[in-house]
Amino acid sequence: LRQIIKKHIKIFGDVQGVGFRYWLQAFAIRKGIFGWVRNTSGGQVEALLVGNDETVLNLIEQCHMGPPTSKVNHISVEDYAGNYQTKSFDIFPSS
Repeated sequence: LRQIIKKHIKIFGDVQGVGFRYWLQAFAIRKGIFGWVRNTSGGQVEALLVGNDETVLNLIEQCHMGPPTSKVNHISVEDYAGNYQTKSFDIFPSS
């Protein structure tokens, strides 16, 4: 039985100005993952991923590679305890 999980991730490296948010959004929508993505003022990309465990963990794996123009150093992953009901995947303004 698949579980719905919520993960808050931060992607570190050369990840801004390389289409990372659009790449992540397209991947998430294709896989039925809900949530959001945005750039942070510190130069990272952060995202909330809500979906079935296998799909979300697979997307996090894909983020280690990212779009061809990005260079990912590492990703921090935390469980997200908050409520998230939105059934879309949005690009939010930078924090």
